[in-house]
Amino acid sequence: MIYEEKTKSKIQSSILEEKKQHGYLWLLFSYLKKHPGFGILIFILSILGSAMAVSIPLLMQQTLNCLRLGNGATTTFVIWQFAWQDWVALQLVFYVVLAIFIFTRNIAVGKLGKDIEIFLRNETLKALIKQDISYYSNQKIGEILTKIGADTWLIGEQTRQIPTMMLMAVFNFIGSAIVLIFIDWKLGLISMSFVLFGLSMMFFFLKRVRMWIGRLRTTITYVNGDITDRIGVIRLIKASGTEEYEKKRFQEIHGDFYDTVKKFFKRLSFVLTGAFLTIMSIQLIVLSSAYGFYSNDLQHLVIIATTFIAGLGTMTSPIFLLLRFAFGYMMANECTRRVHQITNSKPRFDAHYYKGEGKELLQIDKDIVFHEVSFNYPEKPEVNVLPNFNFTFEKGKSYAFVGETGSGKSSIAKLLLRFYDPTEGKILINGEDNLKDLNLKSYLDKVGYVEQEPQIMFGTAKENIMYTSPNASEEEVIAAAKKANLHNLIMSWPNKYETMLGERGFMLSGGQKQRLVIARMFLKNPQLLILDEATSALDNIVEKEIQAELDKLMKGRTSISIAHRLSTIKNVDQIIVLARGLGVVQMGTFNELKNQEGHFKNLYEAGLMKEEKAVKE
Repeated sequence: MIYEEKTKSKIQSSILEEKKQHGYLWLLFSYLKKHPGFGILIFILSILGSAMAVSIPLLMQQTLNCLRLGNGATTTFVIWQFAWQDWVALQLVFYVVLAIFIFTRNIAVGKLGKDIEIFLRNETLKALIKQDISYYSNQKIGEILTKIGADTWLIGEQTRQIPTMMLMAVFNFIGSAIVLIFIDWKLGLISMSFVLFGLSMMFFFLKRVRMWIGRLRTTITYVNGDITDRIGVIRLIKASGTEEYEKKRFQEIHGDFYDTVKKFFKRLSFVLTGAFLTIMSIQLIVLSSAYGFYSNDLQHLVIIATTFIAGLGTMTSPIFLLLRFAFGYMMANECTRRVHQITNSKPRFDAHYYKGEGKELLQIDKDIVFHEVSFNYPEKPEVNVLPNFNFTFEKGKSYAFVGETGSGKSSIAKLLLRFYDPTEGKILINGEDNLKDLNLKSYLDKVGYVEQEPQIMFGTAKENIMYTSPNASEEEVIAAAKKANLHNLIMSWPNKYETMLGERGFMLSGGQKQRLVIARMFLKNPQLLILDEATSALDNIVEKEIQAELDKLMKGRTSISIAHRLSTIKNVDQIIVLARGLGVVQMGTFNELKNQEGHFKNLYEAGLMKEEKAVKE
């Protein structure tokens, strides 16, 4: 199946990535190195708790010895003589203190787990924000969300268990071995040897489970990514009437998911069953050995058997602790590596803004120069999108780029926004500062961007307008909305500027979304304005209305338009015509170019024919 092939491919690539990523233990010890208090507290509580737990069989043995001797007999505790009632009371004290240790330790590891989870989420989000735009060209949002949400949560949950289980397994085994050898060295050695054998067998079988954990997490990520993708195009599904197709498709995907889970738990159940049988076998072997050694002394046999059963419970606990530790560790290790695939990913270019470095740009008060610029997309380095390009954008003038699809006009906007760096050449701000050397935030603070698909966030109208100007006052927000001819519409809504706009502005029309973005730009008041096919998705009437607002926005500032409809750029100072693979082929004003033979005239006449056809229809 296609799904299985994709999953196998993802697993193979994931295994290759794992070799480059740090695992869970590296993460845990790195965090504890920075916060040693956690490690010290958990270590002390674990060793004290294990010491008290493994001591219980000794207290039990002393209690039984006093009862066997009878007539108020006592045995020695340090320097005191204890009767059986005293030994029982001491056991109760041990249980209370042990409960306090366990309670305190659980609080400590619980806080440690949540701290690591929050730390990882913050680091992951920081890494995603730092990434250049090309990173997202082959990423599913759902898969990223699974790593941020589910994987970091699972790491945090396992951190609540892994450190304590790891320490308890070691301390319980060593402590129990010492206690049981002290009680009876022959039975103690027999117990210890069989428990070691059981632990080694668990290690052997758990290696076979590890691969399935990787497959399981990859499968979950793929399914979540696919579901998120489908929810994102719910309008397409509704408009196409493909609900039944999607239902069947989901069933098929989850069928494969179920098969993976079933195979995983089948192998895990095999290991758990083996552990249970191992523990039962050890108890039978020890009891049989005890009978063989002490069958002629029934009272001694009963005491030894009783205390060893209690002691074996503690000694064999590392087998189940190992299973829980190993399962949790392998799951957390897989999730850590997957999260590190994001946090360790390096942007294709070094943005000074993310380091707090680079030259601060105070104003864009001079020309912007493209010097010997050539550009190939990093995702397709073999295709030259923009051949050698030299051009000067004079301050305060308006420019437009036109051309057929693939001619490189949108690449101009992406280079100016520094979504990408030029493959060759440089972009000079104010005629002298290389864009690469500037503090990126100080530059983008002075740039406004309006694109074909307006970016509306889930939030109120006010929050969306002031997104790029978070310190703006309410009066400034209202003034910007009025300039964009949006204020009256907002005031007609029940909650006015506090109205929630829904996911991606779900409740707004295309023209209303663009007005909101224009209001955002009026509020920001940028010195460089980039319009990337800002009206191409609108109908002719709305386009004229929006274009009128954009014309107001363009006044007095350097503006660069990427145009699809030529009617929107009649008033710009200069038009640059691009051709696929050739770069700049024509330059001039609208009236000059429409009467010249060449690419622009062909585009203009094709647009007129299209409009006439639409009118006739």
